[in-house]
Amino acid sequence: MADTNWVATAAPIVHLGAKPVFVDILPRTWCLDPVSVEEAITDRTKAIIAVHLYGNLCEMNQLLEIGKRHQIPVIEDAAEALGSTYLGKSAGSLGAFGVFSFHGSKTVTTGEGGMFVTDDSELYESVLRLSNHGRSRDSNRMFWPDVIGFKYKMSNLQAAVGCAQMQRFSTLVKRKRQILNLYVEEFSKAKVNVWGFNSSPPDCETGAWMPTVVLSEPSANSNLSTRIQRELRDDCDIDIRPFFAPLTSTPPFAKSQISDAQGRWAYKIPPVSINLPSFHDMSTDQVRFVVRSIRERLEI
Repeated sequence: MADTNWVATAAPIVHLGAKPVFVDILPRTWCLDPVSVEEAITDRTKAIIAVHLYGNLCEMNQLLEIGKRHQIPVIEDAAEALGSTYLGKSAGSLGAFGVFSFHGSKTVTTGEGGMFVTDDSELYESVLRLSNHGRSRDSNRMFWPDVIGFKYKMSNLQAAVGCAQMQRFSTLVKRKRQILNLYVEEFSKAKVNVWGFNSSPPDCETGAWMPTVVLSEPSANSNLSTRIQRELRDDCDIDIRPFFAPLTSTPPFAKSQISDAQGRWAYKIPPVSINLPSFHDMSTDQVRFVVRSIRERLEI
């Protein structure tokens, strides 16, 4: 899995008693580097977890080919990629299974919870059983578990909220893309020479969940992101999110052996990158205010 990630992707691996193996990212998509993935595979590797970061897309054709060659499944963490498409196919539909998040910050939300998708009917039934205390949906006995499971059911109220939002799904995704494109245009008009924005492989389209900008040449030793976040919060009341820190720099995974950490893109990109405000009702003037405020602080 990619070192650039949120802990939610790595935690289930640890809970299962397995060991997550972190590899570097590609500099422009911030997603798994297929070359690094193949180099990390051993006879103990059980799966490749492809995280479509901030709505950007992994190089799925390459990852699926690697998985096929080594006979290991590719799992898609599409929590942040609802609405993203890879060569005409929806993110989350290409691997053995895909997972999505309906957290309060996502394009479609139920407050919390998420969605599991697969075209494997046997896997589907197994997951459904595990999500309901190990009870089979076709059992004729009440309160009868077939296996030890979990309680991962979404409430009816949450489901109703989610279904209502899915009816306007295309509108929600379209608006997120508009906001990302507006940021790109406004940074260009303001003549702010940034290093990059959200990007995807050719013939693919990002769902643009989280517009993100790399403000300057990537450097693991920069404090640019931290300074910009602090000044925008204190001076302009603008809430800026930090780019995900590499998981190998956090306490739970700090013992991971990475000899070239500072040379990895996963370490060089976060210090010069920020997530931009992108709520659905955000106006053009508000986007311009954010861009202008960033430009002023980059000129210091």
